[in-house]
Amino acid sequence: MMNEEIRTSNESGLRPVMLIGGKGGVGKTTCSAAIAARLASRGSRTLLITSDLTPSLSDILEQEIGDTIKSVSKNLDAYEISQEAIAQRWKSKFGPDFYDILAHLIDVDALDAESRVMLLDYIGSAPSLREETMLDIIMDLAENRGYERIVWDTAPAGETLNLLGMPKNIRKHLRAGAKVYEGLDKIGKQLIGKRSIAGIMDEWTVLSEKISRFIHEKSTFVVVANPEALVVNQTRRLIQILLDYQLTVHGLIINRIIELTDSPSLETLRETQTRYRDELKKMARERPVVSLPLSLCGIRGLDQLQPVGELLVAGLLL
Repeated sequence: MMNEEIRTSNESGLRPVMLIGGKGGVGKTTCSAAIAARLASRGSRTLLITSDLTPSLSDILEQEIGDTIKSVSKNLDAYEISQEAIAQRWKSKFGPDFYDILAHLIDVDALDAESRVMLLDYIGSAPSLREETMLDIIMDLAENRGYERIVWDTAPAGETLNLLGMPKNIRKHLRAGAKVYEGLDKIGKQLIGKRSIAGIMDEWTVLSEKISRFIHEKSTFVVVANPEALVVNQTRRLIQILLDYQLTVHGLIINRIIELTDSPSLETLRETQTRYRDELKKMARERPVVSLPLSLCGIRGLDQLQPVGELLVAGLLL
């Protein structure tokens, strides 16, 4: 049964980071781009980002974006965060810490340069570390780059939930790791004189707690769904899991609604959609809901995105 607690972003005003999420293929990227374009046109300095492994942002904006922040229009920047960018961020920010930890355990300095790089690449490939780094990137963009709003086109629901649960998992791992390495730590400090393993892990724990607070206090979630049986079931689970994580769910977008029909088969499909549409609205409860009609032609470019964004921003009370 759906958790009775309702969390909306109106509790403390609009939050700077908006995650657009849902099952793959429901139209998250188009909705994200439309919202970002509208917010920027109203004067808010806005960053549109995607962390999808197969991004389509460049196609929808009709501009090549890539893995560096690019200006799209006045007040609007865009960024397709690649796995390579995440790996480089990890190496530059956390690599030296891992080097110090490894130096307690093995003679890292005896390795040749290529072997040291390969070793750090291997450690950094762990999914938990990549996901923690991803959240660190988002937090840095929100806090230090001067953006008033960040619209985040997230990966499909399962990957996003793994991402959001990572701070808690990282902290649990670090607490266990600190105990395991306690004995080695004492020896290491005597023999090598490096920073203690426990000290490094304490620093990571502080960062993980900061990321967790950021997610809960500065972000809000907008769920995108289609009126289809499989999507409705997955959306129900997604909303419940978000509530279990105590994350703020701001509203719901119901995409690809059939409004006009010219054949019996389409009329039957429209009636089926109506039933699923009612289920989705019930899930949303008092949260704002916006319905978007089915578009037979793909929405591309800022001119086409603006009217969609206007509808979404107004309907979601953004």
